[in-house]
Amino acid sequence: MTIPQSQELYSIHPGEWYFGADYARLHTLLGSCVALTAWHPELKIGGLCHYLLPASPYDRATPENQLRALSDGRYADNALGAMKAAMLRYGELKEFHIAVFGGGDMFSYSGTTSIGFDNIAYARQWLVKERLQPYRVDVGGAISRSLTLVIATGEIHVKHYEMNNG
Repeated sequence: MTIPQSQELYSIHPGEWYFGADYARLHTLLGSCVALTAWHPELKIGGLCHYLLPASPYDRATPENQLRALSDGRYADNALGAMKAAMLRYGELKEFHIAVFGGGDMFSYSGTTSIGFDNIAYARQWLVKERLQPYRVDVGGAISRSLTLVIATGEIHVKHYEMNNG
């Protein structure tokens, strides 16, 4: 299967995800949010999701809330579910190179965990549940990140930025 490529850069904002080969590069900026990338080395297709919080607050008992929850990529359970469904249209999950980034300690907090920590924990639990071994992991710390996935090669470029706490 040959999938055409363009030379465009597509920026993924918080709560968004993309999977395909319409763009040459996918880019996002991360603080406490987490991004998961997926790339298929044979098909040269991939994606990126950028979630803000681990679990959606929607009560999925009603059909309208089920639809709302599925389309709301701000939450890991929805974003990772959407990415998984997109990936499965092209192959088995184990065929993809999966990577996880972000989860920085961006905000002061009074609990035992932080938003970043909880986001990282959700990604790790999801990987275990799906029986996936990540190809690359760059999470945590008091830093933000700039991330670019190159669809043609699967290269991932990450820049770290120290937090200015002053």
